[in-house]
Amino acid sequence: MKNSNTLKFVLTLCLISFIFQTSFSQERVRSNMINSYSKMYTLAKSVVVENPVLKDGKYTYKFKDKKILVEIKNGYYYEYHPDKEYIKAVIDWKSEYQYKLIIVDIEKRNVPLKVGSELTAEIVKIDGNKYFYTFRLNNKTGNGSFTKVK
Repeated sequence: MKNSNTLKFVLTLCLISFIFQTSFSQERVRSNMINSYSKMYTLAKSVVVENPVLKDGKYTYKFKDKKILVEIKNGYYYEYHPDKEYIKAVIDWKSEYQYKLIIVDIEKRNVPLKVGSELTAEIVKIDGNKYFYTFRLNNKTGNGSFTKVK
């Protein structure tokens, strides 16, 4: 009789352990599948642009009589302003001439930008080392130009 109770107890523990492991494994598989699908969806939405018109390098533009340095490097766009202010954004090329900037870090006063802000732009003309563009931010449009630093 004593052996029967011990056997029932051990079998119950084994069954509980099996159920726990199975449900845990299924949750892990489900989580991995969701992560895989989201990565595939993100990749499917991404466009690989072979030759964007603005290459990695340094550019400048004028703002209120000050020269602002812009650097494009490894998929990021950096703006360096006076007084140690800056803007850092991911540059997402939509086509050879169109891109979107998504702000990922900012230390700049008096601008309508914050982390997560998106700006779309299009290069509309190239004249030597000068790149003219139009942009859209918060349903407002504007234009400007970059000069490539040699």
